[in-house]
Amino acid sequence: MTRPTIIVHMSMSINGNITGPYGSVVEGEALKQAYESKHEYFDSKAMILGRKTIEEAFTATEMPELPSHPQIYSREEDYIADSDYNHYMVSLDPSGKAAWTSNYTTFRERPEMHVVEVVSETVSDAYLEHLRNLGISYIFGGENHQLDLKLVLEKLYRYFNLETVVLAGGGSINWSFFEQGLVDEVSVVIVPAVDDHYGRPQLFNNSHEDSDIKPQGFKIKHLEQLDGDIIWIHYSK
Repeated sequence: MTRPTIIVHMSMSINGNITGPYGSVVEGEALKQAYESKHEYFDSKAMILGRKTIEEAFTATEMPELPSHPQIYSREEDYIADSDYNHYMVSLDPSGKAAWTSNYTTFRERPEMHVVEVVSETVSDAYLEHLRNLGISYIFGGENHQLDLKLVLEKLYRYFNLETVVLAGGGSINWSFFEQGLVDEVSVVIVPAVDDHYGRPQLFNNSHEDSDIKPQGFKIKHLEQLDGDIIWIHYSK
């Protein structure tokens, strides 16, 4: 194995929406508890998110002032910061737009996570210097915004010894991994609600009209009813 196992782990409505008010039909913290307990089940030390999800939940709303006269940094050399953290938030951010202000982030009651930025070679030197100044690790994932995700995963395995990584959206990022044949398992926490909000992202969002991807079959590894009539389904190949 030269890359981590990738497990898509998401909550969603019956009709597949991954954002929106569908969780309001469940009383108390049943949805949070269901999602977090199953996340712990996978014993993963890393979570991958796309930039839009990162910006919505983890970074500042505006980019801090970047260095005005940065050094020129090689696109052939990744940067792995010195860090005592052993959990990781991996941000897929090809153009370098996530407005980080710290080299770690938190989510609910999980351990603090060291930030790892995945960028393309088009990223600016000013942004790379900004990351270095904060002590944020970064790795290059390709020449442009179409990241070579297999290369990214191989680097995560090599640098951080990650054997299992949870992929938690958004839907377009999930699809990108599926499109490149890198989704090994799928875990869905299904809330007993239908959400009619138009245009909500779904579990796997293909935005390429001419995409020609054949269906991939999965097998049910585990099926369980949880509190609040929530269903957890764990699929594997």
